[in-house]
Amino acid sequence: MSEPSKAARTQLKPVVLVTGKGGVGKTTLAAGLAEAARRRDGQAMLIEFGDGDSGRRVLGRGTKVVHRVVDPRVAMEQAVADLLGSTLLAKVFLGNFAVRPMLRAAPAVRELAMLERVRVYADEMLAGTRVVVDMPSTGHGLTWMRLPVQMRDMFATGPIHDLAVRVINRISSPERCSVVVVTLPERLVLTETVELCHALDHDVKLPPARLIVNRLPAEMSPAAFDEARALVTRGGPEASAARELLRVIEARAEARKDALEILAKATQRGDVHGAPVLYGELLEDPRAEDVADFLEKEGAG
Repeated sequence: MSEPSKAARTQLKPVVLVTGKGGVGKTTLAAGLAEAARRRDGQAMLIEFGDGDSGRRVLGRGTKVVHRVVDPRVAMEQAVADLLGSTLLAKVFLGNFAVRPMLRAAPAVRELAMLERVRVYADEMLAGTRVVVDMPSTGHGLTWMRLPVQMRDMFATGPIHDLAVRVINRISSPERCSVVVVTLPERLVLTETVELCHALDHDVKLPPARLIVNRLPAEMSPAAFDEARALVTRGGPEASAARELLRVIEARAEARKDALEILAKATQRGDVHGAPVLYGELLEDPRAEDVADFLEKEGAG
């Protein structure tokens, strides 16, 4: 099965939301996208949730990418302060949960508050400057992308409605943002990722601008198989190791073929738009600079 042809790729919007299952290299690719944008535009921002250690490690010391980390506690406190009009009342609310109706909405409000912090950080940058957001993993990330519109429609007026509208207008509208989905070539992961792409397109109205398949096994030459089989046939002390080598390269070739077939079918069905970006396996974890080099070469940054 041949690789998907490289069609002209659509340009990414100012805000790039990077999502995918956990453990697929999402943060590494997000950092690479930010570095590629920084090289092109002179500045760029990477935003992530949690402690920020992953982003700092991939970006490396001396990075010129602006790095921001969204702290859930700080985001919630600041958002509630805006909603209640008082930082003091926000601290009381979050300390003892005295307001029962808002307590029931706390999970959604907390997530909306974190997206609001993304908006605030994004507004630090000059208009048009790329902001790359390392979103939560697949299921949670999909929920977050649906959330602003759901909250806007749930609250017809008022501060939560206004907050949701600000997030939509700046962060999650199709005119402002592109979605990049990262996956691995394993059948189960890739199949679930194709389903995610379909949901983003049809349910959230944000069709992924890029599908990046990370750690795709390299294509093996026919000579490699012939040489391994010859070693097995020859016998001797190397035969056992040769059989294991042959098993490994056959499994890798099958995994690559399987992944390309899944991608081809998904593209034909319209679940994946444009040619997927195929990022091969490396001997060591790549840095943001390495990913940026690759994305620039592919015209995918």
